[in-house]
Amino acid sequence: MARPHNDSSSLKEKLQEDFLSCKICLEPLKRPKALPCLHSFCELCLQDYARRNPGNQPGYFPCPMCRKSTQVPLSGVSGFPDNFILLSLADTIQEENWESPCDSGQRYQASPPRSLYPPSPRELRHRAYDWYFGKVSRNASEEWLLAPDYPKGTFLVRLGEMSPDTYTLSVRDCDELRGYLVKHYKIITKKMPDGKECYFISKLRPFFSLADLVKHYQESVDGLCCKLASTCAKPRSLIWAMERGKEDEFQTKRSTLHLIKKLGSGQFAEVWQAKWQGSIEVAVKMQNINCVTTAAFLDEAQILKTLQHPNILELRGVCSEKEPCYLLMEYMPHGQLSKYLRETGASLPLSQLIYIGAQIADAMAYMEKEKFVHRNLGARNILVGDNNRIKVAGFGMTKAMDDPDFNFRRGLKMAIKWMAPEVLLYNKYSTKADVWSFGIVLMEIFTFGKEPYEDKASKEAFESVRDGYRMPKPDNCPQEVYDVMLSCWQNNAHSRPSFDFLNTFLNDFES
Repeated sequence: MARPHNDSSSLKEKLQEDFLSCKICLEPLKRPKALPCLHSFCELCLQDYARRNPGNQPGYFPCPMCRKSTQVPLSGVSGFPDNFILLSLADTIQEENWESPCDSGQRYQASPPRSLYPPSPRELRHRAYDWYFGKVSRNASEEWLLAPDYPKGTFLVRLGEMSPDTYTLSVRDCDELRGYLVKHYKIITKKMPDGKECYFISKLRPFFSLADLVKHYQESVDGLCCKLASTCAKPRSLIWAMERGKEDEFQTKRSTLHLIKKLGSGQFAEVWQAKWQGSIEVAVKMQNINCVTTAAFLDEAQILKTLQHPNILELRGVCSEKEPCYLLMEYMPHGQLSKYLRETGASLPLSQLIYIGAQIADAMAYMEKEKFVHRNLGARNILVGDNNRIKVAGFGMTKAMDDPDFNFRRGLKMAIKWMAPEVLLYNKYSTKADVWSFGIVLMEIFTFGKEPYEDKASKEAFESVRDGYRMPKPDNCPQEVYDVMLSCWQNNAHSRPSFDFLNTFLNDFES
């Protein structure tokens, strides 16, 4: 049987959370790099952070933890020394998972993933307040608080990063020399002799709840940089994180599923055809636990619960009782658009090709309006139903624009031939990068599923595009549509059309 959750495993979890998690991405450290101040971060996270947060001198950046000015080595962030102590500690505390003899090598877990454990009563109590943000990094809190239009005194409260018994009050301030900046105050939690908890920034002024502490500093400066004013708005991604794994109408049991056959696989999951509740045909997306965390995998479900559009794949259910987690999607009988075009595209009239493109543009215009970026748009991630009904799918990389982890991180595999130049050169993503990818999808449609730049390897294709090359017009493509493709591939992202324009153009052209 599975091993019980004992004091030893609790200690291991505490070590993992306090010492072996990157304080930028809040995930287990990967290739940890040690700064001169001895704080360590994932190499890829640190590269992204140093690029986005330059210091006061060229070649320097502030440490994400202590803010000490740090010089980047001549060889880049990779030149910082590896933290072999943390790597060794991580290897030491790795727990083996028990395997059932009849489980065919599949990992068995009798309890929910740790990221889905019910929050403590104290955590639930704090989540009732708009100003409580839970476990977010210092870097993310600063990005949110420094967003335009927030007044001085905008604030949030988050869990402390160095100790589970602390919280941090983060406040937007304004300095005459430096302009707007964020100041952070440590909130200490202490048990009183009578067993009650107290919270304080200064030992001279303790409070019996976080709410009392916040109320006091809303009424009085009392040593802070300013009075607490308005609360920072919670990003959607954070609200989803707090709701992740909650019982709702989408929760279902694995016992209600009968798997039929494997349909395909990708970076984050395998997809199977299945029968649900005995009669409902669904596609089941199974988490690849070696490539994606449970939290990130279930975020896709939260996104699909939010996105409601006739041309976006519908979520039917979620199985998160144990790993790997399953997402139940509507079943599309004709599968991927790329394969469908290769098999039947040449027999489709022009009107149907335009109709397919118009449906994709309609879905993407909706996502643009709702401030989501797909980040992985391609015919491989678009599904086909009866009568050429189209559904956009593949939301494993999709992010809300206010997500602190908005840009690509942690070695994600990217479909280079579909990516806009600014993504590959500067890791800069926006809905205009999706517009570039949509232009590639239109080319896939009018070449009946051919791979873009089919005579070039990915690196060669990128270099050609950077030097000004654009794919020529397919023989069956109207000049007006090709002109729109070219407008999607403008080097200046701001010069590309909006999805609202593309949607209107293709629907008008179809009619």
